[in-house]
Amino acid sequence: MNKPRWCWLIFLAFLCFLLSSIMLPPALEAQIFFGVTPIRVEHKIKPGGRLTDVFYVRNNANRPIRLKVYPENWWLKEDGTPSFVGQQEVSFSCKDWIKVNPFDFRLQPGEMKQVRYTISVPEDIEAGGYHAAVSFENVPETPEGMRLGQVAFTAKIAAAVYVVVGQVEPRGSLDEALFEKSGNNQILKIKISNSGKTHFRLKGEVVIKNIQGKKVNTLEVPDEPVLPTSWRYVSIPLKENLPPGSYRLEIRIDIGREELLGLDKEIEVK
Repeated sequence: MNKPRWCWLIFLAFLCFLLSSIMLPPALEAQIFFGVTPIRVEHKIKPGGRLTDVFYVRNNANRPIRLKVYPENWWLKEDGTPSFVGQQEVSFSCKDWIKVNPFDFRLQPGEMKQVRYTISVPEDIEAGGYHAAVSFENVPETPEGMRLGQVAFTAKIAAAVYVVVGQVEPRGSLDEALFEKSGNNQILKIKISNSGKTHFRLKGEVVIKNIQGKKVNTLEVPDEPVLPTSWRYVSIPLKENLPPGSYRLEIRIDIGREELLGLDKEIEVK
């Protein structure tokens, strides 16, 4: 005799519950937190020179954690998002110049530890700006009685390392300015190109004037990097939306040269 349909529905529901309890990761009951400072360092070192400095790492969790530390490569996507690529080669990398000590250790709750890093610059290296990262990653340790299908969560913090070797002048251009809408917000996007052999950081402002030439808004250009021989967009959200009308953008950016990068553009806000 066939079982009633509701019996099969109960059985399927129970089976789904059983599978989910075995295969799906549980809620994160005790997320690991740790901090690293400084999160960005920049050094000027001569060819053949060496420098040693430290990062400070603190365990903010309520239980011991194990960390591994390693240098790795990274680059910036067009929107400025960093992409950490481990051992994959990138231009102007200084990953192989960096040694860290210790590279594998445990921290007790509330404990702070120094991690030394030494940068050894090759003697025959070309003058320029180089970059890498020192990454701190917690190593999950499987506790006794861990169930099948449970997931060990990891956390990672990467500190950017910049090394300037020799005398090299920044070279860049301000190529474009785009006015866009994102939902109910207005965003100004500026395209910056770096044609030189060293990175630079941005410093400057955007003055927005109405059709009568009166200043209606001033935007600060964020302090963000542009890597050598690359280009990227920098997004600047407006705190207050502009009403419909014609406007003039006057953009001035300092990249570390005597002259500023400049761009003037008329825009129409609809």
